[in-house]
Amino acid sequence: MFEKTYYFIDGSSLIADIKYLQRTNEEIRNKKLSISKFVKYFTGPQFRSLTSGWKRFTLYFVRNEDRINDLIILPNFTTPGENEDIHVKYCGKRIRSNKSAYRWLEKNTPPKSILEILNKSEKAVDTQICCDALSLSCYDRLDRLFLYTNDFDYFPLCEELKRNGSNISLFRLQKRNINKDLIEACDTFSVVEPGRLKTLFV
Repeated sequence: MFEKTYYFIDGSSLIADIKYLQRTNEEIRNKKLSISKFVKYFTGPQFRSLTSGWKRFTLYFVRNEDRINDLIILPNFTTPGENEDIHVKYCGKRIRSNKSAYRWLEKNTPPKSILEILNKSEKAVDTQICCDALSLSCYDRLDRLFLYTNDFDYFPLCEELKRNGSNISLFRLQKRNINKDLIEACDTFSVVEPGRLKTLFV
């Protein structure tokens, strides 16, 4: 049983997945992801053997990320009992970009090589996740890390955490264009059951 389990979510990766699902899944179109339901799903009975004693869900976003309110419902942190060990961390800031280019990206799926170049434009989130995970691991406060990302840049982090005795679990909303090398670098890989996916959106 794992006693010190943390969840780190790369906000850019989560936002990209939500936007894709809104475009391709009629049941999810125009709905937002409920973070409270997302947390309950990944700490629920089907993950009990991996999540005993889980500590915190941390969502990492760039500081001026303006898409959060359109795509995600965060818990009301001022309502007693609604927080449920969820933390939102803002780091760096979103690089100003060409609005017409991003409007095109919202309606089209560019080649994977182009997406990789775009994803490398903002590194503050990646750096903060790596720093936080390594800090927990060095002080023996991390038995398992659930990592939400599709960025192969996290491969060295996964390798180092495993060397330090931690386990890594990759988790995603759905299985689409997942980096196979990243999956192999982790100890487990989980996605939301297709029939349950729509229940996380409201």
